[in-house]
Formats: sequence, C-alpha cells, structure tokens
Amino acid sequence: MKKAFSIVFILLFFVVNGNADSPPSWTPYKVESENGEYFSWVRFRDNDTTKLPWERKWVLIVYTKDSTELWKQRIRPMGYPEGRLSTDGMYFSYVNYWYYSESPIVEVYRKEKKPITITGDKFNIPTQYLQQTSSHQLWLADKGYHYATGTEQQLIINTRDFNTWLINLETGEVHVEGMNWNYVYAFLISSIIITLLYILFRKRSRITFANKH
Repeated sequence: MKKAFSIVFILLFFVVNGNADSPPSWTPYKVESENGEYFSWVRFRDNDTTKLPWERKWVLIVYTKDSTELWKQRIRPMGYPEGRLSTDGMYFSYVNYWYYSESPIVEVYRKEKKPITITGDKFNIPTQYLQQTSSHQLWLADKGYHYATGTEQQLIINTRDFNTWLINLETGEVHVEGMNWNYVYAFLISSIIITLLYILFRKRSRITFANKH
C-alpha cells in the first residue's frame, strides 16, 4: 500500500511541476549565434542596481566573437534568459512562450533600426490549441522559433495550431506559410454544420409532407 501511495505522489509531483510556471530570474545573460561568430549580453546598467529588476534600464549589446562591440540597443526583457541571435549578428529576437492577445509576444531588435513588436492577436491562436499552465497559456509548438537559412532574413515561428509563421526581419510583415489551418478547420466545421442543418431540414420536410398525406 505504501508503495502505491509513493507512486501516486511521484506522479502528482511531476504533473504539478510540469504545469507550474517558473518565476523570472531577472539576471543578466548571454546568447550566442548558432555559428559562434557573434554573442550578445542582456544586462541592466550599472547605476540601476538599487532599483527593482523590472524598473531597471536594460540594454542589449552585441559583440563579434573577439569581443568587439557591434551594436547595442535598449531592451525590455521579460525576466527570463531567452532569445535568438542571428548568424550575421544583426538581429536579436525574443519570443515569449506565454500567449497574450493584446500584448507584444514577439520582439525583434535590430542594428540601428526600430525594434519590431508583434502582439498575439496577429497569430489568432484558437483557445483549444493553447496549453494551460498554472497561470498562463503556451502557444509555441515543440519546434519553437528559429531563423531561416539563406539570404532572406526571416524569423520562423511554429505554433500549437499546426501553423508556421514567417516574419520579415526588415519590414516586420507577418504571414503564414502555406495554408492557415485555422481557416481550414473553421471551413470544415462550418460545412459540417450546414450539411447537418440541411439533412435535418430535409427530414423535417419529409415528415411534414407525410403527415399531410
């Protein structure tokens, strides 16, 4: 009996911890590009040490691999050590794993250009595809996000509704690759509902006709 209770406790432990949200660390962190040619630091300014972490002025600094500063820009971190630095060192992308429809969940910082900010409603993720944690909703698929290979600068985001989104890192334009499965599913559901209503209408019409005769 004790062994059975122990197994149940262990399973509950993993379920609770799997759904729990880790608190933000609010510590400076380093991100390297995949090719190792560049790296970046996200940190707060030295004169902001007495302020609360989210009140500090944070800065993103990008370096070449020999520690030569390439560019820097003010950044609004979420308190988690996340982000992707492109292989040319020109883009630093931060994608929030938590879904918010009216708040920025994608931010792209660029050398000598205004950052790109994209709110969750641009992706229009249906509620049934969002994974609920203890206090938030997750919207990214297992593949998460990465930069496209080749000459065209794009950020690729895979979402839990089986869509792949492409973000142009120069213009900030967002579009879905191939078909938007949300619209496909909506069309199929609408077609099924219309078909069922038509069948019911035909059946009722036949019953009414039979009763009259």
